Amino acid sequence: MSDEVDQDNQSKGTVPFTLKVASLPHAVREQPSLRPTPATIQQALADFGKQLIMRASDQCRILPHILHLIGKGGEHIVFHDLMFPNYVLKVDFIESLPVLYAQPRGPEAVVKAISDLEQKADEHNRRHKILQSFFPSGAVPLELVSVKELPVSQEVVLGVMRDRGLDIPKKLVVPPALPLLCTLQHRIDLPKHGKIDVYSSYAELNRTILTEYYAEGHRLLAGAEAIGPADGSAREKIILFIYPSLRGVAVKAKEDPLFRRALGHYVKQAMAYSAQTGEIIDMAGGGNVLFILNEDRDWQPFLMDALSPPELNFKLLKQTELLIKHGQEISVHDKANVLNVINYVRFANALAMLAGLPDRLDVPGMTEVPPEAWHQGLMIEKYLDVYTPKSKK
Repeated sequence: MSDEVDQDNQSKGTVPFTLKVASLPHAVREQPSLRPTPATIQQALADFGKQLIMRASDQCRILPHILHLIGKGGEHIVFHDLMFPNYVLKVDFIESLPVLYAQPRGPEAVVKAISDLEQKADEHNRRHKILQSFFPSGAVPLELVSVKELPVSQEVVLGVMRDRGLDIPKKLVVPPALPLLCTLQHRIDLPKHGKIDVYSSYAELNRTILTEYYAEGHRLLAGAEAIGPADGSAREKIILFIYPSLRGVAVKAKEDPLFRRALGHYVKQAMAYSAQTGEIIDMAGGGNVLFILNEDRDWQPFLMDALSPPELNFKLLKQTELLIKHGQEISVHDKANVLNVINYVRFANALAMLAGLPDRLDVPGMTEVPPEAWHQGLMIEKYLDVYTPKSKK
């Protein structure tokens, strides 16, 4: 639609036509890119001021997808698709690695790896619907996960692997196009004001938390019964020692009864979801769970990116507790997974306390070993400087 036609429509008060897409188009045709492709994805990942353009590999009726890199997180590389400006495409390169690793083993191994990846996509979509069912309509944004074949090169793959700190196999075979686990999600424009970010950190990886404060916080938040002071102010002080990211939430919960009520309702539903599924909601890191003030001046939860990987479940706590109890070694990968689960349980209980609720998450394995043993057993030296808050000058 030309600018002249668009302006004419606006002058007449008509609503511009919006194409609603239920899923990614099945047909995408390679066409010459409208913009030059940067030399390496590594460069683009290091500098978000540059634009990364990729083209989908199958047939399209009009133009290829033109994807501009807009961000990266712990699991996803996120692109804005010029063809569908109301959507973003999130590429999960980590989950797609088995397809890459299968390349040297032959066609049968590749077919098996792709089949496994497609099952992961189906499982994600199933779990996403369950998460949606626990919260008000619109609280969990719609998304669709599928396996899309995207053009790659050895340069691109090596750039991503180095950026993620992954071990590069000696025999690396990179095909011209690689099936990748992709998530299509509505592009979300959050308000600049009237929002509160509810997120935890990893208490075991924060150098500023003294061991005795950690132990006090763990005893207060880990079990069915809070071990510690009954006074609300004293409890809040302990909570803020172990989760300093909750300072703003604690103040708002005291000052705004509508926010406190919304926080309490969210925590109840989060606990119900976890009790039914045995899985956690991803509240580690900013932006995953927000509270937004709507037009009616009421607070609504918004779980923008809160579905955790299925392996982050409560079974990990009991398994790890036994390893710690018997002095067994825990791999860095397993420590990282358990850190997410143990901090989720404590964090959910902390939110319930700040909301004035008696509800608790009680998960086997949380209190079977002393808090100091958890602190020592889950510490990952190389991440201490990453997750310790920087002092403000």
